[in-house]
Amino acid sequence: MNHRRPLLTLLTAVLLAVSGPAATAAPGGGHLGQPTALRTENLVEPIGIDAAKPLLSWLPPAPGQAAYEVRATLDTPSRPRELWDSGKVRSADTSNIAYGGPALHARDHVRWQVRIWDAAGRVSPWSAQSSWEMGLLSAADWSARWIENPSYDYTQPDGKETPLPVFGKAFSVRGPVKQARLYTTGLGMYAATLNGRPVGDAVLEPGQTTYSAEVDYRTYDLTRALRPGTNTIGLETGSGTYQRVKTPGRYFFGNTLEQYTVYGEPKVIAQLEVTYQDGRRDVVSSDGTWRTALGPTTFSSWWSGEEYDARRGNGTDWQQASVVKLSQTTTPRDTTPLRANPRPPVTVAETVRPTDIRKLADGSYILDFGANRSGWPSLSVAGQAGDTVTMIPAEKLAADGTLDISSTGAKPGSQIAYRYTLSGHGVEKWHPQFTYSGYRYLQVSGLRTAPAKDTVTMDVIHAANPSASEFTSSSDLLNQIHAITERSIQSNMMSVLTDCPDREKGPYTGDNLHNIDALLTDYDMSAFQPQLVRNMATAQRQPGDESPGLIANIAPEFHRVLPTKLQYPQGTIEFLDEVNWGGAIVRIPWQLYQTYGDTRTMATYYDNMVAWLDYEAANKAANNGDIPGLGDWSATDNTTPMQLAITAGYYTAAHDMASIAQVLRKTADQTKYTALAGQLAAEFTARFRHVDATGVFYGSDSEASNAMALDAGLVAPADRAAVLDRLVASVRKAGNHITTGSVALGPLFRALQAGNRNDVLYDMVVNPTSPGYGYLIASGHTTLSESLDGGGSQNHHFLGEVDAWFVGGVAGIRQAPGSVGYRALEIAPALVGDLTHAAGSYRTPFGTVSSSWTKSAHRFQLEVTVPPGATATVHLPGSSAAHTVGAGQYTFTTSI
Repeated sequence: MNHRRPLLTLLTAVLLAVSGPAATAAPGGGHLGQPTALRTENLVEPIGIDAAKPLLSWLPPAPGQAAYEVRATLDTPSRPRELWDSGKVRSADTSNIAYGGPALHARDHVRWQVRIWDAAGRVSPWSAQSSWEMGLLSAADWSARWIENPSYDYTQPDGKETPLPVFGKAFSVRGPVKQARLYTTGLGMYAATLNGRPVGDAVLEPGQTTYSAEVDYRTYDLTRALRPGTNTIGLETGSGTYQRVKTPGRYFFGNTLEQYTVYGEPKVIAQLEVTYQDGRRDVVSSDGTWRTALGPTTFSSWWSGEEYDARRGNGTDWQQASVVKLSQTTTPRDTTPLRANPRPPVTVAETVRPTDIRKLADGSYILDFGANRSGWPSLSVAGQAGDTVTMIPAEKLAADGTLDISSTGAKPGSQIAYRYTLSGHGVEKWHPQFTYSGYRYLQVSGLRTAPAKDTVTMDVIHAANPSASEFTSSSDLLNQIHAITERSIQSNMMSVLTDCPDREKGPYTGDNLHNIDALLTDYDMSAFQPQLVRNMATAQRQPGDESPGLIANIAPEFHRVLPTKLQYPQGTIEFLDEVNWGGAIVRIPWQLYQTYGDTRTMATYYDNMVAWLDYEAANKAANNGDIPGLGDWSATDNTTPMQLAITAGYYTAAHDMASIAQVLRKTADQTKYTALAGQLAAEFTARFRHVDATGVFYGSDSEASNAMALDAGLVAPADRAAVLDRLVASVRKAGNHITTGSVALGPLFRALQAGNRNDVLYDMVVNPTSPGYGYLIASGHTTLSESLDGGGSQNHHFLGEVDAWFVGGVAGIRQAPGSVGYRALEIAPALVGDLTHAAGSYRTPFGTVSSSWTKSAHRFQLEVTVPPGATATVHLPGSSAAHTVGAGQYTFTTSI
């Protein structure tokens, strides 16, 4: 690039203006439009929530909101009643506004509106109405009881698996229905139907939690689904993570390290409330009058597949259900609350047909779905009663074109498989309901005729978190890397964030933390991540447990890992506990505050953060200053000192905790954790800072060593340039390959970007040789693998930091230092490699910011959109000048 001083021309600066009728004549003339995109609890018109003071948000219609007013009314049988009026509140905030009215009660249906004032005193019209509805808030609101099948046992006397229970209840609808709500959940999993049809779009319910601490339920609107006369509620069950039974011939994740618990037998609870137009009300609650049978799902495992025998119809040997006797030793306990699931549900996002079908010598077929994804096979087939179709998933093929199941963890004698046995009645349709797999290829056997492209399709599933960003460029390679990264995130974005969708399906806290930049860039997780923090809190070891305060590496802790030390290339590791995993309890709430302005998550789990930091202090003291852990996990360069990665992570958690205490006005704790961070910084410097003839470096002079020191802020300002140079040198020495593991990958990207070395990042990202992103594309990967050399699981998301760089570096959209909730933006696109164009957008709490640039031989043009309520500082390539602009659409050109 030519770095001569550019000739800058601001071509256009068009302030956004939204026209609309004014509620009141405003000083200065002109009109404000209505606030839009109203959300409650970061959801659109949710029903069945249980937040005591729901959080409200909206998008402002124009720049410069100076005040707002919220009003809410309560629906009552006669007419709406005024519930709350905030009055005029002087604030520019448009999100995380807590409802401030009287205490809310179960089933309350609230409608609300907002209007805003700008700095000139102009007032907007009231927004269109939005609403929320409370769910069941306490045990007293539930008349339903947990029920189970009295004949169910894990295995039958002949050793075969016992079919999973189904439950049903017939009831009458006695007139025109005004409203109907079904509140329900089940363990391990449930699928609810009304008159044989699913009650909603949510699948793989309920969301995973620590089942002794809480079980989440969902609320379904059945108002239009009920029919006059007799109706039937049906509930099928699956094993999920609740019932983890080791079964011969089936894949079972685990080895000598893990200890597993079968928490109990399948059970459900359901409460249907029907309100009629004339005010009458019927409640249908699960109890001992419900009927139950062993159903057509004959095998269900979260890890190893599902089997269904359609000859069994709706089930056999129907009998009365048993009311479950809960106690302090059962799971759930008799004190375990039922809690409204706050997360967007997992849904079927799309249905994919195979791109290729190939017959094997044994008569089976290999179906290629074109890319690795997470989902389940959906079958449409005709045949004779007793015919069984078997479908085995895999992420890759062997050299001879046969299925290679090794990356899924399965083996020929330890299978992951889906099997459907036909009833023989016409065209039969089936898909699993209680598990899923990550796969690109499916081997199908048992068909009487060759499959067409709609015989077996793939239902792609993931949590319905809204997309938050877009990215594209003139480079097909970058676009493909973006695609495989986003696909990997989708594949692991279920009710929890998993490591991979096959071998483990583990809700690893570190995988979430290490990839948090990309996760929060690609998706709006404002309603999703707080529950993952809650899962860490409820999984935290309590007083009386072994290691109180510890947060293990997975949450919920469905298996307990023995604190066994193992020899790995990077040294002696311990799987049970790791600062860069458990520290997510502190660091993710801080990220949620910075990204969304969310203070509630920090405040709610503050005591858990304190308990974890206290545990780690004791852990450090008990181990002579060396905390056990994993170091820079999954690195190809294993020279990085393990304690460097651990100490940097511990320091960052302590530093973030001091910041959290400051925001929450806990002055004494702010002083305490600032001192802890200072102590750890001094230890880090004394132990890992080195000087040689070339200058200052850290640890082993590896990419991870220098990047983690820089990113954590543990390098003195006078040394930063020298350490950045050493980092660049280590990258060049490695042939422009990424040698870090998951822990140091984010620091590597952030340190180089902060040092304005996007050129180095580009060289690493596009490198076509192993290990690296470019290599994954060159070798045909359609998702990120567990390692950038293509090894391990073929669908891990924790190496996805590159997507944050695409939007924040290449497109140049990022939050300004010190800003919260993207109120202040920086637009600083990186002209790297031979790119001639890049464009990105990101949906902030104030609206969507976008950046699109093109480069020709001598000219650079940048188009920027800044949303209302935000400001942006625009940096153009080759120029030291910055341009601060308010909301609007802008075009900048400069010569280069």
